[in-house]
Amino acid sequence: MRGLVMSASPRTALLIRNPASGSSREQALRLERFLDRLAQGGVRCEVRVTERPGHAVELARREVVASAGFDCVIAAGGDGTVHEVASGLIAGGSRVALAVAPFGRGNDIAQLVGVSGAGLPDDEAALRAILEPRPVTLDTIRVSWLRREGADGTGPGGESLEMVRHAILFGGVGFVGELLRRTTPATVRWFGPRWCYSAGFFRALFSFRPPVLRVRSEEGQEVLPHAVVALAGNAPFAGGGLMRIGPGASMTDGLMELTLIEAVGRLELALQFVRLLRGTHVRHRKVRFFRGRWLEVSADPEQPLAFDGELLGTSPVRFEVARRSLTLLTGPGSRV
Repeated sequence: MRGLVMSASPRTALLIRNPASGSSREQALRLERFLDRLAQGGVRCEVRVTERPGHAVELARREVVASAGFDCVIAAGGDGTVHEVASGLIAGGSRVALAVAPFGRGNDIAQLVGVSGAGLPDDEAALRAILEPRPVTLDTIRVSWLRREGADGTGPGGESLEMVRHAILFGGVGFVGELLRRTTPATVRWFGPRWCYSAGFFRALFSFRPPVLRVRSEEGQEVLPHAVVALAGNAPFAGGGLMRIGPGASMTDGLMELTLIEAVGRLELALQFVRLLRGTHVRHRKVRFFRGRWLEVSADPEQPLAFDGELLGTSPVRFEVARRSLTLLTGPGSRV
């Protein structure tokens, strides 16, 4: 649901930048121009640069909670940076709006909220979303798993450590993790941000070994002995816009689009995933596609967790809708 247009532009913003997304001279100049345009529009930015994976979560939580003066937070990077900043805001209990500056290899969230690929030159759509804000409050997916530390797999006090992130697009277990693992930085350089995932798909096809997945949801329990993937979708697409994970998905209805896919053999696996790319998987007899508020997945052997284009943690995992937990500033081509 679209929020009310704010009466004035945000005056002070916190910009959290992933240096890997702006390492080239061209990108550095682009960011400089972006900040200059914001300043001309009356928005003063404080810039923080991430130093390691997960640092954007800490920065968003700490800086926004410590200061009540930020009108919005800008995530300058790709989908991974955006979901880290969103996770930090939600963990800190902040309702400050999040803006997206698309500087990454995967900018699906930017496309979704209309600040990338909107038919406007350069970063005009992203700038307009900040200078002429149209906030929309959306659901996210709360992703929780246990982190193992030490030889016994527990934390310092002998307890398991629960890790939590909030995904905006999707969370998944199975082939999608292998696809992301095989979409290396070299693959991105060779094929570009749009086709790198297709190249990663073919590489993953020959290395993936289907696990046994045990899943629980509001509809009951089931076992997938030759699992391709278990997906929890919050958005219609991901993977550079190529993967149609949830046709008709709404980001405000309190439900996820849940997909369970099985296959025997590489050919069937490839066909099943192609159907997922096209969004036609929902009608196939070996696919369970339904809507729900939570999904739990364990795997044998354990599988990496994939969400919003990143790999982090391992199964078992719980995906759960976090209702109206994040406010995003949308651009002129918004699809939410």
